[in-house]
Amino acid sequence: MLQEELEKRGIPKIGLPSEEPRREKRREEIRQILCREFYGFAPEFPLTDESEILRTEKNSFGGKGTTFEIEIRVRSPFGYTSFPATLTVPAGVEKPPLFLCYTFTPAIADGLGEEILDNGFAAASLYYESVAPDKDDQFANGAGGFCRRNPYDSWGKIAIWAWAGSRLLDFVLKTGLCDETRAAVVGHSRLGKTALFAGAMDERFSLVISNDSGAGGAALLRGKTGEKIENLAMQGSCFWFCGNMRKYVKKEDELPFDAHFLAGLTAPRHLYISSASEDAWADPVSEFLCCAAAGEAYESYGVTGLAAPDRYPLPGEAFHDGRIGYHLRKGTHYMGREDWNQFFAYRRKHKI
Repeated sequence: MLQEELEKRGIPKIGLPSEEPRREKRREEIRQILCREFYGFAPEFPLTDESEILRTEKNSFGGKGTTFEIEIRVRSPFGYTSFPATLTVPAGVEKPPLFLCYTFTPAIADGLGEEILDNGFAAASLYYESVAPDKDDQFANGAGGFCRRNPYDSWGKIAIWAWAGSRLLDFVLKTGLCDETRAAVVGHSRLGKTALFAGAMDERFSLVISNDSGAGGAALLRGKTGEKIENLAMQGSCFWFCGNMRKYVKKEDELPFDAHFLAGLTAPRHLYISSASEDAWADPVSEFLCCAAAGEAYESYGVTGLAAPDRYPLPGEAFHDGRIGYHLRKGTHYMGREDWNQFFAYRRKHKI
């Protein structure tokens, strides 16, 4: 059933060979396509990390953890940018696994930091608008002004936010406080798009979690309902992507990729996609089909991607057996405790 739907939509094959180095060559081709045609290229000049811990709270969350207030400072031969972040580690846990959280507020994990600590995980929290404002400011503020740009394939805000997460990961790993082999990146909605892109570009993330990310994230664009490229190209979100993205307004079938190419770059690492049953704008059907289509990339490594029945999920179902995890929560566009409990369960099951 699922394969028939993918064929009906004309979903292209990822085309990862099973042998190296041909497979890595194809992976690099996909990265280039995604950056050139949709998300934009991050600057490639050398960087100097000048980040530091500004303040330490040894008994945060009533003594459950230690919180470090961090200033990420990055310098290049041509520019400088900085932004705040936090790292909170649970008390009594040596080198805990990490969640790097893109957040919509300055609150740690958007207010769910205590639950993360209670489950034995550390939380690195990055408020996305402290990196670059979520508005059409002509890339004049924050990291948007870190380098010169062109109107075609220079990075959009999603690529900027993703890059900032990797700079935070640089610093967290340098502290030695967390398990460097068990770092997950997580985001919701536009930040779910960001988490997917961050995980595709930075292979240090052992798990990539994208919740309700829709178009430009985990939802297949061919045959999608709700949010489409023409909506992404509107004034309120066009700056999330590079200028070349606009070529594909109402021309999804001409894309040289689809969302499963982005998702498939996580292979053979773990990927987790979550949807909400009433989130028509994101389109949970297209998000689930992306998981099915991305399985091709995992097969090239000889591992199982999505392990699920050959049908669409029912609200409340979760599929945790494969390297692509998925759940469909009943309800609307949101990421809350129910979603986080599934993320915790998946990490425990796979020890990642």
